[in-house]
Amino acid sequence: MSKINWLTIEDINNGDLFNSNCVIFKHSKRCIISRIVLKKFEFNYKRINSLERFYLVDVINQRDISNKIATHFDLNHESPQLLLIKSNTLIHSASHSDISFKDLDKINC
Repeated sequence: MSKINWLTIEDINNGDLFNSNCVIFKHSKRCIISRIVLKKFEFNYKRINSLERFYLVDVINQRDISNKIATHFDLNHESPQLLLIKSNTLIHSASHSDISFKDLDKINC
């Protein structure tokens, strides 16, 4: 059981999404690497009070949302991919084995 209360992004047309302090984890259920990284991330999770929301995006079933996020922040689509957003600004991005919650501890958010 995950220690993280993952939310799903149903509609990112609401501008409030990117205005909050949030983590977006882009995940593919078809990819074993993505599953491993997600579990490691969840296992190493510890609460950071300034992070308001944690969103889990299924890049297979929510490809349009994943693409909108990539376009909005001018990123390449990757999975797994972790994004840290603060006030509509991407302040951290990592993919594959570079994803670590320890990195988020070091970032002033």
